[in-house]
Amino acid sequence: MCLALESIGKSIDDIDAILITHEHIDHIRSLPLICKNHNIPIYTCLKTKEYLDEFLASKKTSGVVHSLEYDQMFKINDLEITPFETSHDAVMPCGFYISNTIQSLAFATDLGYVSDSILKYLNKADYIVLESNYDNIMLEYGKYPFSIKRRIASDMGHLSNNDTACILNSILSTSPNKKFLLSHLSENNNTPAIACDTITSHLRENGLDKFDICFASKDLSCEGYTIWLVFKLFV
Repeated sequence: MCLALESIGKSIDDIDAILITHEHIDHIRSLPLICKNHNIPIYTCLKTKEYLDEFLASKKTSGVVHSLEYDQMFKINDLEITPFETSHDAVMPCGFYISNTIQSLAFATDLGYVSDSILKYLNKADYIVLESNYDNIMLEYGKYPFSIKRRIASDMGHLSNNDTACILNSILSTSPNKKFLLSHLSENNNTPAIACDTITSHLRENGLDKFDICFASKDLSCEGYTIWLVFKLFV
């Protein structure tokens, strides 16, 4: 992790807090090591906090883990942060709406569908980080067992490129100046080129030809995104 931060000119001392959306291992694998060596506060929803406390204890360490509730705003420095409920096969998954007096960002990955409540947060954000996890054909004909394919494509799984295209179309049709970073692309069931083609084709077919969309690569460890010098997002 430290080497990845160094690759974008940062160190772990630049991190004021860690936000955890849910407890799946690809999101929390590094927490024990971080907690053993650094006193960075962790924020997550109540049932996820309970899981993290047990997980850290099993690794013979502990951390400062703060408990959050859906739709209840809290502050870190000058940022106001609100967790919102997402649909995923985890104990209490969430996304985050982050704002200050200048700009706002909504972060939503690992979700099977976008509810009206989530869409409310996406619509009011200036910047949106949203997953575009899989291509339908690649998933259908890929190597995963049927049970895993069914889980990914379910309302408790992930968003397909087509799902994400429909969501972007809905948002951009009324708010064309939104900026998007599409992330969490599956290593086995998607590619940036396929995701880009699916989404941009859908938008153009619906009369949208001006949009600001970036695709995060699959290897996210050494990418940094600066959002108007307001947020530093490390993904």
